Amino acid sequence: MNRSKTAKIHTVLRKTILAGAAVVVILTVGAGGQQSLGEMVTMGGFEWLIGDWMATTDQGGEIHSFYRWGLNKNVITMGFKMGEFEGRGMIYYDPAEFKVVQVGIDNRGGIAKGVWDADGEKAVARLEYTPGEGEKRRMASVHSKVDAETMKVEFYEMDSDGWLSDEPRGTLEYKR
Repeated sequence: MNRSKTAKIHTVLRKTILAGAAVVVILTVGAGGQQSLGEMVTMGGFEWLIGDWMATTDQGGEIHSFYRWGLNKNVITMGFKMGEFEGRGMIYYDPAEFKVVQVGIDNRGGIAKGVWDADGEKAVARLEYTPGEGEKRRMASVHSKVDAETMKVEFYEMDSDGWLSDEPRGTLEYKR
């Protein structure tokens, strides 16, 4: 079996196990109250993502990104700015769908929608982006903690089934 098919099988198994674990957690929380996004982030070990981050592109441009808690840790507000291009969004837990969802908009009329998931110690955002011109694009950003002050984000193309390309299209290293 080639590496791509093996990786897809492992991803499907991982997602099935994660979905089963999420159902168990939700059922055990059940009568005691709904699980919050904050609890999920803590359980997954992704608190390190919260904060202000700066990266520099290969061309020397700066990118500022932030992730901040809101509404009693039931939402993460987020944003980015690169030159004149900027966007805002929010990440929240949808209990009806058992998914962590992201929605956002940019200053050029583009809209992003998608879901976040864990892949081991990495946080993966799978998004569909529709720019103001209207042609949809699918992409994923994979966030990993390098150390307490450094985050790596890899950007992948994504097919219609949510599978990521074998190699990232680009990588940024952010510092707090």
